Amino acid sequence: MVSIRNYFTIFILMLMVFVMFMFVGVSSNILSDTAANSQAQDRIDVEAKDTITADSLNLAAAAPGASGNGRKAFLPEKKQRVAILSEGRKSGVSQFLVEWCVYNKYLYRIYGSLPDGEEIRDYAVVLFGDYTVTAMDLGVLYTYASLGKTMIFTRLPDYREIASNRGLGEFFGIRAGVAETVTADGIKVFSDFMISKERIYTKGDYFGNEDDTQVSVPYYSLAPGYEVYAVGMLDNQEALGIENKDLPPLLWRTTRGESSICVINSGLFDGMSLLGVLTGFMSHLGDYYVYPVVNAQTISLVDYPYFSDENGETLQQLYSRTSEAVARDLLWPNIIQILKNYGGSYSFFAASQLDYLDGVGAKKDYIGFYLREIHKLPGNMGLSLGQVSDISLEDKVSEDEAFFKEYLPDYDFSALYTADFTAGELRGSLKSGLLEHISLVMSDYREGDRLLDFLEEDILSVKFNLDGYKHETRDDLRMGSIENALGMCNMKVDIGRVFYPEGDHDEWNYLSLEWSKGDTYFKDYSMLDMVPVYEMEKRARRFLALDYVCEYGQNEVSIRIDHFDEEAYFILCTNNRSIDSIENGTAKPVSATKYLIKATDGEVRIHMIEENVLGKPKNGKTIPGTPQ
Repeated sequence: MVSIRNYFTIFILMLMVFVMFMFVGVSSNILSDTAANSQAQDRIDVEAKDTITADSLNLAAAAPGASGNGRKAFLPEKKQRVAILSEGRKSGVSQFLVEWCVYNKYLYRIYGSLPDGEEIRDYAVVLFGDYTVTAMDLGVLYTYASLGKTMIFTRLPDYREIASNRGLGEFFGIRAGVAETVTADGIKVFSDFMISKERIYTKGDYFGNEDDTQVSVPYYSLAPGYEVYAVGMLDNQEALGIENKDLPPLLWRTTRGESSICVINSGLFDGMSLLGVLTGFMSHLGDYYVYPVVNAQTISLVDYPYFSDENGETLQQLYSRTSEAVARDLLWPNIIQILKNYGGSYSFFAASQLDYLDGVGAKKDYIGFYLREIHKLPGNMGLSLGQVSDISLEDKVSEDEAFFKEYLPDYDFSALYTADFTAGELRGSLKSGLLEHISLVMSDYREGDRLLDFLEEDILSVKFNLDGYKHETRDDLRMGSIENALGMCNMKVDIGRVFYPEGDHDEWNYLSLEWSKGDTYFKDYSMLDMVPVYEMEKRARRFLALDYVCEYGQNEVSIRIDHFDEEAYFILCTNNRSIDSIENGTAKPVSATKYLIKATDGEVRIHMIEENVLGKPKNGKTIPGTPQ
């Protein structure tokens, strides 16, 4: 006979078995939920043919948009037109100027020589790229000024030519040449030129570890009537008796009648930084300036999670752990803490292994662990093509496919980090096997690349523009410029360096410290969204697809958006007004003079009120006027 105590014991045992089976079922559901990539299906249907491209906007084409490379521009008769002066149409500077026009949806035409005034009568802006301006061009330049053209010079004529020709210097707002070359000890970019606060770069500042703040530039004193946006700083300024207003100017604007003349007097602002500087100049030309942005900041960890146990001897010496233990027990908790300090959602580009020739191979042991933890962050996972073994792309993808198809069969990778493989190498491998669902390709920037482009008709290409372990003066300038031009920043954090270190600076205690500093630089852009790469992809596709025109009234701005899809983002710049109300959108300030506008419909109206206007006295009394 079974006693009551035995019955109770049996009941407890059965209950425990039931709970255990339930736990296994729940765990299996959690893993199955995270073992499928929901983002692979959650994408918007925007391809290259649906976007506004350089061909769409090129006025030199017989029929803009008719070539099939991009969509026809929206209301071209109402769009801003830009003339680009370039002696080499394929030059790096010219390509950046065209890229800037594409992002802002401006119609443009490239000229190899100065067109006459009648030819560019309908153009609002003239961009001088690698075109060499001389005193012989003064007559044409003054013709442009008489027509009220905005002129932006990415470089000045030679110092000696300016010094020997008073009229040439006067055109650029230069009163006199001070020195052909001066070495400034620091750099100051004034607040509100871009969307960031004032930037001062000096020796020993918190922008990196290098002493890289010196810049050599021609030194001019400017005539009255200018606005300076950046200057070189001199350590011996006080001893030389130089006032702040007379420091070497690096960026400035002056006027000729109704025309604005904008000048870049330093190679410091070349490359990607040029995009933000051009936008900075445009934002200071009038009462209003509106331009579209992506509004997406991302942080991507590449070569992580890592599913192998390679290079064990080295990691045992450094950390007294196996590679697996380093990845799981040392890196993961620290990575989570740093990411929480940044805030937002994050992206991981997994590596099955890094050395494909050592015979160690990939291991399945912690796939479930990483997927669950990434899912909880929240975050998402793409695929990395990183390696240290230098095998072919075909062999690497084949090895990865065998591993992931066996141990993660339901996970479709839709985001890819290219590592050292070029776009040309990739094109033959995409859309097959393991890479058949790839819609986003992230890669390191190479000279001549565009930050946003299409690798193939339906595959978006986005470049990293910030290294998580390095933030020197030029890195900060580039970051701020791209944030200003596109409301975007893509940080890459290379975890593969930890598993295959090449020196002391690849040890995690050093790398984690450098990376953790980066949240300081993002704080100036906290008004912009921190999102995973899949969300960034959707916003970038919408950004490239949309077209728009703006109409400005005295106290109202209207934005008409073509190819609107759910949402769109703009920056509104205004000098002495604030937003009173907005229709079909929301607004939040990003600086003292700029707002981030989120459009929720294809037509947005923004009503403004003037600031610093003397109001009517509350007591109703007025000061008597002067007797007539």
